[in-house]
Amino acid sequence: MKRTVRMKRDLPYKSGQVWLALTDSGLLGKWFMENDFMPSIGREFTFRMAPQKGWDGITHCRVTELEPLQKVAYTYRGSASGEKTLACAGIHSETADKAAKGIFTELDTVLRFTLTPTCGGTTLSLEHSGFDGFKLIIISFVFGIGWKKQIKKLGALLERMDKEVPAARKEL
Repeated sequence: MKRTVRMKRDLPYKSGQVWLALTDSGLLGKWFMENDFMPSIGREFTFRMAPQKGWDGITHCRVTELEPLQKVAYTYRGSASGEKTLACAGIHSETADKAAKGIFTELDTVLRFTLTPTCGGTTLSLEHSGFDGFKLIIISFVFGIGWKKQIKKLGALLERMDKEVPAARKEL
C-alpha cells in the first residue's frame, strides 16, 4: 500500500513571487522551517527545528528536480515518534497520543512543488509521495493536516511580501 499527499492552491501572485518563497532559504524559513537550502540539483540540505520529544528536529533532504519558476523537488527524510508526528500537525489529544505512543517512523519520501501560471496568478501543486506501508499511510494523513497549515503560512508570507515589495520586483 502506498499513498501520496496532494493538494493544490490558487494563489493571486506571479509565479516568480511564489518561486522565491519556495527557493530562497530565508523566505522558506519564514513559512516552513530553518534550512540551508540552495536551488541546485544534487544539493543536500536540512530543515531544522528545536529538538523535541521523539524527534531530533532535523529533516534531511537532497534536491532531485529543479525547473526554475516551474518545479522543485527534494527527498524528505527523517525519523520521529508517532507522538511527534501528531504534534507537528497540531494534533493535541490524549487519545491520539496514546494510539501513537511507541510508533517510531523512518520517513523516506519525496516532496515536490509545481507552479502553473494562471491569468489570476499561480496554481501551486504540492505532492508528498513515498508513504509506503500501513504505518506510513496513517502518518501521511497527519502530514496532510500539517501541509494545509504550512500552505496557509506560505499564503500569509506572500501577502506580506506583496505589500512590502516594490512593484518592479513583482514582475519576476
